Amino acid sequence: MSQEVEVCTLEEGLAQGDLVVVAIPAIHHHTLPKHLFTNKIIVDISNRYPGETQKVSLAEALQEMLPEAQVVKAFNTLSAYVLEREELYCGREVPVCGGTTFARARVMALVRDMGMVPVDKGGLKNARTLEEIPFQFFPEWKVAFIVTGIIFAFFWTIKFFRSQICYNLQKDGDWDWGVFEKLPLSNTQNALAFTGCLLLLLCYIPGMIAAYLQLWRGTKYSRFPGWLDTWLKSRKQLGLLSLLTGCTHGCLAIFLNINWHQAISWTQSIYITCGVLLAAVMTILGVTSLPSVSVKLTWREFSVVQRYLGWISVILLTSHLTFLSILGLMRPLSCYFLLSGPQIMVPVCFLTLMFKIPLVLPCIDSRLTKIRRGYERHNPTDSDNQMPKLIP
Repeated sequence: MSQEVEVCTLEEGLAQGDLVVVAIPAIHHHTLPKHLFTNKIIVDISNRYPGETQKVSLAEALQEMLPEAQVVKAFNTLSAYVLEREELYCGREVPVCGGTTFARARVMALVRDMGMVPVDKGGLKNARTLEEIPFQFFPEWKVAFIVTGIIFAFFWTIKFFRSQICYNLQKDGDWDWGVFEKLPLSNTQNALAFTGCLLLLLCYIPGMIAAYLQLWRGTKYSRFPGWLDTWLKSRKQLGLLSLLTGCTHGCLAIFLNINWHQAISWTQSIYITCGVLLAAVMTILGVTSLPSVSVKLTWREFSVVQRYLGWISVILLTSHLTFLSILGLMRPLSCYFLLSGPQIMVPVCFLTLMFKIPLVLPCIDSRLTKIRRGYERHNPTDSDNQMPKLIP
């Protein structure tokens, strides 16, 4: 349904309202008619150009130009592409800072009317932080990328020494340079496989550590160590990278290992089946972790998928690795006692499951549930020698 609009001059338009959105580049802010902005709420959506450095934010500079107005920083974290598509910006958080409490409240109301979620960031000095947001480069992925790179390099190096270096050192005669032809495909596929396996375990190990720590402390109100807090916040990224490396490994394995004229043993059948099911479950976990999907799920639906399917994926991973290398796990160590990928990962998988089992026992699970609901175990050293209390 079309709506009528009134075409008017700049002066007439500014006279009709007290909230003005300034949507011009910051280098042109000096051209604004200052006398028309008295007692107005100015919404600054500008961003600096890449590479520019300034001692104060653009919003603070605009406030100095318009001392009789209230400048509020907002919407600078949204691109024009997103603003043109309601399905992309609905439900997104919009940080708002500056001005008086009343001015911020007016702008936050505008944000809500547009279907987004305003986040009050306080005074105008915080605009410096808001103006840095568009230039951030995967800040939440930094830890996950570094961990993934280290793990991949570790397993690739092991495969390189076992398949290329040790093979030639332990054989008689001249070096077989033909084995180095496997470096791009075989070694990469092998390293991706075990990288994906370990990344998946790293998604669930920190949760277990946090659970045991809460049981030991008897409270949920004590902060986790910094390293554990960072680890917990990186689980989503680690899981998605696990899905990526696992799927890439699967594609490479198809080209390397399938032989249509070779009979498949029962261990290979189970190994392949577990691998396919693992890929399917991890795909569900990855898809449901996306904000556009998770926002459509209830808390119970999301928690059931992430919790139970997550541990099912760990069980499938353990089965996949065990049946892959069931005959080679107990072989004597070769290559100067250098462990193979399965000899490293299979024990880690079983240890992860072993430490999870106590947490699902009814007596421990009920205790942990009480703690996470606010129960605090009594500390004998406290001055108030009373019974345990339940904090609402």
